[in-house]
Amino acid sequence: MQRCRLLRPFTALAAVYLIGCSAPLPSTELPPGREVAPALEFPELRDYRGIVDLRIKDMNLDQEAVADQAKSAQIDFIMMADRARPGASDYGIGGFTSAILFIPGASFPIDGGDIIAVNPRAPIDSSKPSAELVGAIHDQGGVAIAAGPSEFRSAGDYALADGIEVYNQNAAWRAQSRSSLYWRALFLSTDRFLLGLVPRPDQNLEIYDKLASGSRVTLVAGMGAPANMTVAGSKVGTLQQLLLFFTTHLLSPERSVDPIVDALKRGHAYVSFDILGYVGEFAFFARDGETKTMMGEEVHLTPSLKLQAELPGSAEKIVLLRDGEQASATENAQTLEFVPAQTGSYRLEAYRKGHLWILSNPVYVR
Repeated sequence: MQRCRLLRPFTALAAVYLIGCSAPLPSTELPPGREVAPALEFPELRDYRGIVDLRIKDMNLDQEAVADQAKSAQIDFIMMADRARPGASDYGIGGFTSAILFIPGASFPIDGGDIIAVNPRAPIDSSKPSAELVGAIHDQGGVAIAAGPSEFRSAGDYALADGIEVYNQNAAWRAQSRSSLYWRALFLSTDRFLLGLVPRPDQNLEIYDKLASGSRVTLVAGMGAPANMTVAGSKVGTLQQLLLFFTTHLLSPERSVDPIVDALKRGHAYVSFDILGYVGEFAFFARDGETKTMMGEEVHLTPSLKLQAELPGSAEKIVLLRDGEQASATENAQTLEFVPAQTGSYRLEAYRKGHLWILSNPVYVR
């Protein structure tokens, strides 16, 4: 009892600190209003920012309630991925809800991991093995994304997927002890707390680079479901906070379901952790004379070929990787230029405050 009495002032002080000093939302430097910019170096496309793999039913929210929060975070699209029920085809309502584009989707557990079906149109047998499940998704014109690739028991379970979810917020949360999360949330600002959920996903990136060295496969980040952990009377890990935390960008000619899904499949995408600085535009591409080749596409190796990157602001470090190995790096820079001497899958990582800020999809030099 004496110990409890001694702790009470400390606990009360901590609660005051949390409520009085911690920002309820991360600071992401959002512009006053959402203006979709032409994609850098590819003005025929637009840079749309959105959320992949959102588990709406786990939050007990409907699409309209999610859309209201997404609007304030200046989100353009949401790809749904609630757990598929046997025989059901309720994958969400595709199209616009309150100015947010929703894309139907469902997740299917496969041998430790998840295969996410993006834009399925009919029921899919959830008991199918991985190869047949991916085949069924493709038969409907959908895209298959492997979530948590390091959790699959066999590489064959995700080898045929169109994309790899290299980062998942919910998985990053679950990888830490609840007590550690609680105490960090109690004493750290929202920004610093969320930054603790952005370790470089080494294992998933290693898996991705191995796949991308032999075939074209899209890199994305997924949300999962918010944790909504209560700390001293305040919620931490809410949807409203996480919508400002990171986004997956898709470069598409228009904001409708089919073009957005096509951009996803083709790897015209990158990931930004906006908590480290709002990203409204970014480019990583190959240039050979007047010809430019964007992320997700192939280009032939020639003596005049250059790989170039343009960031929205200065990064503490920019790293260019070839098949997962560092090919070039620069510090305190906003641009990068590299002349490749070898074929390979080249992608970019940019860092701020020692954390991942931007992850690009590759340019495949053949």
